[in-house]
Amino acid sequence: MVIAIIVAILVIILALACYGVNVVVRGSAKEKEKEEASKIAVSGKYAAALRPVADALAEKKPSKAELDEWLSLQGIGEEKKNKYLESWQKSIDETIKTVNDGDANGVTAYRVVTGKRDKEICKFLHADNFITRNQISKNAEILPPYCLGSDSVVVPKLPWEKSDGTGGWKSVVPEKGENYGVPDWRQIV
Repeated sequence: MVIAIIVAILVIILALACYGVNVVVRGSAKEKEKEEASKIAVSGKYAAALRPVADALAEKKPSKAELDEWLSLQGIGEEKKNKYLESWQKSIDETIKTVNDGDANGVTAYRVVTGKRDKEICKFLHADNFITRNQISKNAEILPPYCLGSDSVVVPKLPWEKSDGTGGWKSVVPEKGENYGVPDWRQIV
């Protein structure tokens, strides 16, 4: 009888141990899944999980039809109007390509190199600016082009880059709430 009780206790202990191991293994698998999901949300290596920059830009930047309509109201000739529209589209395409390439290569921060024509209208950008991929997903208006004739470009900000000595890298931050102080596109530079 005593042996039967001891065997029963050992069987119960063994069953509980197996159940405990099973719970621990399943629990760590769930934690690993949660950890992977959080990595996917912030990692450029998982660009499919990020909001495509083309979609974000399409939402925040004027369409070709809006640009065409506005340029027509300005009394600009067809040749010059087409030049502005081509320049705008080229800038959009370059921005999309840069960010998509960055997503594929794990880039998480970018900087805007302000062109000569944009210097006066881009007061919201510091000389040592940087923007994060997360900011781009939520606020694509901070990417060039800013207006017709804009000559600024976005480039990856690599970790080993040094600032130009004006006080270090500065994040582009909203002025009030979600407003980044981006100039109105309805101007020509």
